[in-house]
Amino acid sequence: MGSLTRFTTSAPGRRRRSLPALLKQRPGLPIRPVFQPIVDLRNGCVSGFEALARLMQNGASAPHADFLAGLPRADRLWLFETMLDQSLAAMKGFAGPEPGLSISVNVERFLFLEEAFLTSLTQILDAHAYQGSGLVLEFLEEGIIEDEARMIEAIARVRRLGVRVALDDLGRAHSSLIDIKTLPVDILKLDQSFVRGLAKAPHDLQFVLSLLSLARGLGKALVIEGVETAEILDALMILGVEFAQGYGIARPMPADQVRPWLDSYKVPVATRSPRSLLGSFASHLMVVETCRILMHQPLPVARKEKSKNPDNCEIGRYFNRCGLHDTAFGAAHKQFHRVMTCYGSDYPSWKAGADGFADTLAAAIAQTPTA
Repeated sequence: MGSLTRFTTSAPGRRRRSLPALLKQRPGLPIRPVFQPIVDLRNGCVSGFEALARLMQNGASAPHADFLAGLPRADRLWLFETMLDQSLAAMKGFAGPEPGLSISVNVERFLFLEEAFLTSLTQILDAHAYQGSGLVLEFLEEGIIEDEARMIEAIARVRRLGVRVALDDLGRAHSSLIDIKTLPVDILKLDQSFVRGLAKAPHDLQFVLSLLSLARGLGKALVIEGVETAEILDALMILGVEFAQGYGIARPMPADQVRPWLDSYKVPVATRSPRSLLGSFASHLMVVETCRILMHQPLPVARKEKSKNPDNCEIGRYFNRCGLHDTAFGAAHKQFHRVMTCYGSDYPSWKAGADGFADTLAAAIAQTPTA
């Protein structure tokens, strides 16, 4: 899947339907969506928004965690209907020069198995003249699915409406791998807990890289949540992550602030050269991964000689610009270059050099004050 696809708000000839039985008001629950951007890291452009439910009280908003726990199960469908209706309506006001924006709306997993859910979804899509594939429904990865066959068919029915499905908060429950393997979802969203702590645990980037490889192999898009700093964003771009979301890009905003934000958004220059120590760590992971792929495949002599120079790689150039080659991790980087091409002839030395640089750099990152 190359992108989060396009959202179209017009459908010539398609009859709009009213919603007489839907969206019944619940006393004391004025729900409004706020929207958080999702950015395509390959080109820096905004690809869409996730709609997040907020409870409005005295002019202020409270996150859904503050009211969802007390909302009866019978009212969860109403919450989804309200969010979907308001989000689709708001998206019509976001139209601009962008080639197409997706909108993601959360839905609880159990609703997929209820016939009323599909009926409501179809009616709301018709009422908004939805046509295309830009709507994404995100459901939580929460526990074991008791009726796997029914869930697979329910997801298939939703996708036949031109709606994409995402597995949200991946990694928060024990059944993740089972869900990835069996459910016909289009998008995987990694739980924010895996990246928020990268400044203190850079080695966790290895998990992100592994999941990225898995997602690509399965033909699914990967969205990384919890991107809170420029350093994390830098590292994810180096790894080749497609989509990212988090405070480091933008906080969730009301609908009337989205268009002004889009107009002022500056598309960052796409680069695979590190601009931070965390980005350098990610770049090293990519080098190590490449070496593992090339193991037992002879390299040309010229390539071997060139690789011995630590100034010839992107990490070395970044270290030189910042005067970092005289540090402990700079010395470890030089040592790795001395043994970089030995993975076939002297694997223990190569591994010691690769791990030594990774560990030394990780220790320096963990000691760096965060903003």
